[in-house]
Amino acid sequence: MSYIFYDFETTGKGKKASPKAFNQSPNWEQILQVGAIVADGKFNQTNKSLDKRARLRTSIIPQPGAFLITQKTIKEALIAEHSSYELISIINQHFQEWKKDSPNTSFVGHNSVEFDEPVLENNLFTNLFNPYITRPNRGDTLNLARGLYAINPSKINIHINEKGSQIFRLELLAELNGLPVEMAHDALSDVRTTISLAKFLSENDPDVWKEISLTMNTEKGIEYIKKNSGFCYVNYFFGKIKVQALSMVGESLYNGWFHAIDLQHDPKTLLESNNEEFKKLIKKKDRWVIVNKNPIIFSGKFAKNYEPYKEIGTDLLNQRAKMVFKNKSLAERFKYMQIDRQLEKEEQASQDNIFPEDKANAYLEFPKQDKDNINIFHSLKSWKEKYEVALKLNHPKASFIVKRLIFDESPETLTDDDFRLVHRELHDRLVINQHRPFTTIPESMSYVDTEFSRIEDTGENKEKILMLKDFNKYLIFMEKYFSDKKAKPLKQGTELVKQIFG
Repeated sequence: MSYIFYDFETTGKGKKASPKAFNQSPNWEQILQVGAIVADGKFNQTNKSLDKRARLRTSIIPQPGAFLITQKTIKEALIAEHSSYELISIINQHFQEWKKDSPNTSFVGHNSVEFDEPVLENNLFTNLFNPYITRPNRGDTLNLARGLYAINPSKINIHINEKGSQIFRLELLAELNGLPVEMAHDALSDVRTTISLAKFLSENDPDVWKEISLTMNTEKGIEYIKKNSGFCYVNYFFGKIKVQALSMVGESLYNGWFHAIDLQHDPKTLLESNNEEFKKLIKKKDRWVIVNKNPIIFSGKFAKNYEPYKEIGTDLLNQRAKMVFKNKSLAERFKYMQIDRQLEKEEQASQDNIFPEDKANAYLEFPKQDKDNINIFHSLKSWKEKYEVALKLNHPKASFIVKRLIFDESPETLTDDDFRLVHRELHDRLVINQHRPFTTIPESMSYVDTEFSRIEDTGENKEKILMLKDFNKYLIFMEKYFSDKKAKPLKQGTELVKQIFG
């Protein structure tokens, strides 16, 4: 048993995929720094580690806040040691090799399931690698810390802000529980702190750790949910931990995704309803349990310790669980409802926000011949040779992604027609002021203006002002570049810095 702990510093925190979306998505952010360390089963660090930085891709517009947090300048991002493709190739190679060393290796980060994982998947996909290298075993110390606090709050100190929200940020958990912090918001430093947190969680209450770490292994999590008619599930709503007593109805259209019903509700009305009535009644009663996202689940016998289940009582909860668990009629209704929702989602999807790189699972659509050519592409050293293979890709998504990749890495390699194709597409994406699932130049300029105002109000140091001025100069340059219909391929590294900043 071993663990691969990892963390990324990126171009931003993400944004909403569409104006109506509830949460922000980090899928389009570029990895600028990777930190990774292999630890053994007792969380002792080994000598296998990774600490690398990448240059900013031409086709990615960063958010200034990401640079202010890490205290890295835009100039540093343009002259980093590796190109983006080189960095992603290094990550892919090391992660694959480390996985082979131990058959049950788990990938672990802090807030990795919702942030680092989707960032990694998209960065692998947009560099034409298999996006799912962290499967099937992965854990998240954010989830695990919430799990320990939910079950045994006396074993971990957390920060509660003035609004009463329970905060589980890595640096705060470390500070409050006496764990080492070297340099916050540096990827490798955060990895070391995450390892210390995981060790703390496992040693502070070994029995609870055994429960909450179960779903770091996807197969064990699936087996647990399929065997137990009722279980407790740790959720986090509006800044507070909430434990729910659930019973699994059935697996969804996606492997390892389960439909479950909250047992605080009497399931009789659901069982007696037709399909249309079911859609209205099910709101707030159903919960997704996605097993490969390290959900925190534990024995249903503890439901009596939490509201509102202590008032309902164990006997009634058991009765409801028996009615719900693997109920074929309910499972069929969930299935039809999910299909209807998927159709509605596809109908409502804005065509403006559909791009070849939108979803990493498109990699699975690529035909075998394309995947064979992609493997050849990665094996070649020169971009001229890679481009010759790239022209053989038939899938339209793969074809555009590889040309965009070469535009960023070696634009002079492209034919004039392909260079213009990508340049024009990026102009329409990045310069035109309308909602996109990624950061645009007008948005980033607006962020800079907001930060300038905030710094003036708070009287912060001149160093941040200089960082923002350089950042704004970069944005102005890129806006002119993508608006120039006669633009030529950009230089790289120090030559580009001289071109922008003199």
